[in-house]
Amino acid sequence: MLHIEETLIQAFSQNSFALVDGHDIGPSKFNIFIYPTSTWAPVLERVYAFLKLRGVLNDTVVAKRLKTSEKYVVVWPEQFKGAFEL
Repeated sequence: MLHIEETLIQAFSQNSFALVDGHDIGPSKFNIFIYPTSTWAPVLERVYAFLKLRGVLNDTVVAKRLKTSEKYVVVWPEQFKGAFEL
């Protein structure tokens, strides 16, 4: 988890698309918090590419928080079933 977080910090510090702002760890998962500086599209593109390169994309759930609420929307996997919780 720390390797993934550190790599994302370095990647986004080079292009200013987002700010990586920490993580939390639960019993069977971890979350890395990323805040886009503009739109989500370039951020998600880079996150997907990195996770695919590391071979963990298919084991990952990616969610984004809507700007107008505290609700999270799962954007990966596309066929996600269930509720997302931090």
